[in-house]
Amino acid sequence: MALTVSLSVKELERVAALAYEGEDLKVMLCAVGATGYDSSSTVANWQTVELSGSGYVRGSTTIGTGTYNATTARYELPSYDAEFTADGGNLTYETIVIYIDGATYPHSVITESPNIVLLDGQTQTYRISLNTDD
Repeated sequence: MALTVSLSVKELERVAALAYEGEDLKVMLCAVGATGYDSSSTVANWQTVELSGSGYVRGSTTIGTGTYNATTARYELPSYDAEFTADGGNLTYETIVIYIDGATYPHSVITESPNIVLLDGQTQTYRISLNTDD
């Protein structure tokens, strides 16, 4: 006997509304070094290796209301372009940490290889998309 299970569109919407909509999304650049931090490390841990100086500003936005996309079969929240510009010096990092403000653990961790070096005056943009999918 075969079973087929799928989440309802309204359940995807409910989960997204509770977890993301209206929350403050943060995006930070980090230089891990020898810490060994990974996706199960706390946001507080990550903040100890967050960049500073040279014009660095943590990315931040309030997550808006999403919609269900029948083509992709997922509930899609508005994307956010986190833009970082080196100003007055270079920025060197290898990790992008995405989290909901007030959360203990990050939503996701992205590792660049090799390290990224933004030279003074250069800008790097990351498009962040949070979606709920069955």
